[in-house]
Amino acid sequence: MSSIQIFVEGVTDQKFLQDVIAEWYGVALSIGSIGKSSEIISVDGKGAFDSPEKMKKLIPVFQQLAIQGIPTVVIFDADTFSTNQANLNLHSQKLNFTYFLFPDNQRDGEIETLLEEIICPDNQVIFNCWKAFEDCLSGHKTSSTPSGSFTTPANKTKIYAYIETLVGETDSEKEKIKDRNPDYHNKLHWNLDPKHTSLKPLKEFLDPFFSTQ
Repeated sequence: MSSIQIFVEGVTDQKFLQDVIAEWYGVALSIGSIGKSSEIISVDGKGAFDSPEKMKKLIPVFQQLAIQGIPTVVIFDADTFSTNQANLNLHSQKLNFTYFLFPDNQRDGEIETLLEEIICPDNQVIFNCWKAFEDCLSGHKTSSTPSGSFTTPANKTKIYAYIETLVGETDSEKEKIKDRNPDYHNKLHWNLDPKHTSLKPLKEFLDPFFSTQ
């Protein structure tokens, strides 16, 4: 069992990291929420460190981890990298953790940015079609929205659509679309090769915390 505590924004991050760490290091980590014993904890949103209510729960947890000498890691979306990097730099000094920002600890983006880059190449046509859909929407006007334009669906919706096109039509298959259920080990859907250009920064970040026996 690994001696590490990872904090993430939500369920998608938990499941992805759980599968990636199992794939790369053969280590099975549990997932849970604040106040429940687990190794990958969701803080339910990127604003956790700026929420006085959540910090009342988080500060004692981080303090106890420091006393126990357990490595503590925060993995969030970068969104705007410079902004979130500055924010986490400040909190990491106070709470004694190291951090990584999706997609690669350098660029603006989010976990969905990374997921789009590590799909099985045979499935690229799905995103080609999605791009045509986005272009079609942007090329039309509507009186149904305040802006007069259609809203382009978020990247999270794009990833949901990608997974949905690859699973079956039964209720049990549709369950695989939900945030906690995608199988990132599935080589027909995802490429978790640690040498993949988009995954190398995450692999290099995680390596010191895990044995590669």
